[in-house]
Amino acid sequence: MTESLALSVVVPAHNGGRHLEECAMSILGQSFSELELLLVDDASADDTRDVILSLAERDSRVRPVLLDTNVGTLGARQAGVAASCGAHVMLVDQDDELAPGALDLVMAHADEADIVHFGVRVVPEGDAASGAAAGMQGFLTPIPRRLNGADIMRVQFAEKDSFDWHVHHKLFSGDLARRAWGMAAHTRLLLSDDIYLCMILDALALTYVGLSDSPWYLYHLGRGETLGSRETLDALRRTSEREFKGWRLMRDFACEHATDIPRDDWDERVADARDRIFENVSNEMIDELPEVELPEAVDLLLGQWPTDAVAGELWRYVRDRAYERYDRHVEPTRGDSLDQVLCLARKADAQVTAGEGSSRYQEMRRVAHIHLRELAERYPEQAEWLTGAPGGREEGTANSDGPIAGLRRLFGRLRR
Repeated sequence: MTESLALSVVVPAHNGGRHLEECAMSILGQSFSELELLLVDDASADDTRDVILSLAERDSRVRPVLLDTNVGTLGARQAGVAASCGAHVMLVDQDDELAPGALDLVMAHADEADIVHFGVRVVPEGDAASGAAAGMQGFLTPIPRRLNGADIMRVQFAEKDSFDWHVHHKLFSGDLARRAWGMAAHTRLLLSDDIYLCMILDALALTYVGLSDSPWYLYHLGRGETLGSRETLDALRRTSEREFKGWRLMRDFACEHATDIPRDDWDERVADARDRIFENVSNEMIDELPEVELPEAVDLLLGQWPTDAVAGELWRYVRDRAYERYDRHVEPTRGDSLDQVLCLARKADAQVTAGEGSSRYQEMRRVAHIHLRELAERYPEQAEWLTGAPGGREEGTANSDGPIAGLRRLFGRLRR
């Protein structure tokens, strides 16, 4: 392979023999052919390595990267990117594909930015995936825009109008990719390696462009995972531990490189990343676990994450459930789902040091209390438990008995 090669495509694979050839052929069959395809076998136990070697025999553009020890997604991607020599680098997951003509289309934008973000067409596999496909495709579709310097990380991890933190369906300059994956920790990391690398890529990149109308990456939702299966406490624990490790690595990276990658908002960006990650963890808990297991799940998360992160997401659920009841004129009652999550939020809240907590925590708590007071005013017989104090006045909250209309004018309404 020549060093002036235009593109390196890296596909890490672990026990991916079933779909790997289909993935590889979607890349090798493109009309854009000035590429190398690095297929990384992460010490698979199936026929993945045989598939890779067979493809290499048939097409000289295939470069096998064969690992003798299983290192996980982060390590496999590091090995592939480190071995690449293209002027640009793209990553594709082992069970996904590129749409016909995708490389011609995306490479036409290759010199426009360090990070070129194109869109996704979600291909659902099964009924559960079909139900989630539209939302996933919306999340993975970039907003057409150009970002520069420090704004890239600020926007990516923002609560609103951000862009997704997958490393696939993005084209990177080769130097940026090799530097970023080279700076990442050499550790086993699953699940959260994408968002971890996005922080490093964002910190190093000078330019980003999001492309409109560009569904060129085919994301097979439901392959290799069990969508629609019931979450368990053990599964939540594993997910939480993996996500927390990813966030800890992001925090460590910010501390280690505060001098050589100077920016005045490292603390804010690390906090934003934590909020985005933990929001996903808490959604797994609330959306998937039976209600009877929620108290134990909250205790589990409080043992792993900062208390204001846990409390902030619980206040988000209080906010949503209180607003839903107010909007639909449904009277809340003791023992209902609002009461349950409110009790959990107050329990977590009691562990947050007074005057501290992230801006997200403060905002979720503030708006949740607005909606609780709305309900208390409409249903005064429920006011004591809704506001946590006799007579419907929340303890320690100034002006909690003010007119609801005034609160609405003052604060506006925050929706999920």
